[in-house]
Amino acid sequence: MQVKIETQKGLAEITKEERFKISQPLKKSDLLEIIDAWQEKLKVNPDRVQIRKMRNKWSSCSSKGNITLNSELTRLPREIAEYVIVHELLHLIVPNHGKTFKVLLSAYLPDWEELHYKLASCSSLFLSKTNNPHGKIK
Repeated sequence: MQVKIETQKGLAEITKEERFKISQPLKKSDLLEIIDAWQEKLKVNPDRVQIRKMRNKWSSCSSKGNITLNSELTRLPREIAEYVIVHELLHLIVPNHGKTFKVLLSAYLPDWEELHYKLASCSSLFLSKTNNPHGKIK
């Protein structure tokens, strides 16, 4: 069974198995393990990582190297949370979403665009609809 959810870029499909994964939450420690593994792989070191409730976006990376992750990521499938983490860690190398950033993202996560659309599908379930109906990764 597949459910189609309207997103900014069209229709993204979430299978029954993926919906089940959403109901099996990750722990904050799982997010920290993913961060540690990818920090080593990307050879980056954020100044600070925090996990907290964010109303309108999934994550952010400051110019000072501070990464903030939305605690709601613990309610998403692991591969989507991992995509968000890799996205933010790559901002420590490339601060914008230009061609270099997308090339690196494709090198490390070849299916990142699919994961991005799945994340957008989840946004309406977990993020405030007032300011940001599709959810953003900053």
